[in-house]
Amino acid sequence: MKTILFSLLLIFSTPLYADWNLIYKNEIIKSEYFLNLNNFKRNKDKVRAWTLENFLEPQKVENLDYLSVKSFVEFNCKESSLRILAYSLYSNNMGKGKAIFSKGSPLKWMKISKNTIFSSYSQIICAESNSE
Repeated sequence: MKTILFSLLLIFSTPLYADWNLIYKNEIIKSEYFLNLNNFKRNKDKVRAWTLENFLEPQKVENLDYLSVKSFVEFNCKESSLRILAYSLYSNNMGKGKAIFSKGSPLKWMKISKNTIFSSYSQIICAESNSE
C-alpha cells in the first residue's frame, strides 16, 4: 500500500515539465545539481522542494545503474537542517523515463554542512520562499 501511495505521490506531485534551475555544475565528477523554484511549499520555517542530481556518466549503487536522482526534500530554514522525504533513481538523465528505484520513507533530520550542495539548495530555497 505504501508503494502505491508513494508512486501516486511522485506521479501527481512532480510536474511533468518542471522548470529546473541549475544550482551547481561539477566538471570533475561530471554532475549537475538542480532545484525546482516553481514548485515549493512553505510552512512556517520549513520549505519542501524538489531537487535533481544529473550525472553525465552512469552511477552505480549495488546492482543499479542510474543517471539521475530526483528527491523531495524538506528544509528547516531556521535550524539549518534538512530531511529527504522521498527519492527516486532514474536510468535516464534529468529524471526522465521510469524510476528504477524509489524510497518513500522520510530519512532523519540532518544538519546542513557549510559549502555543500545542500547548503546551496537551502540558502536559495529559503530566500526564494521568503520573497513570496
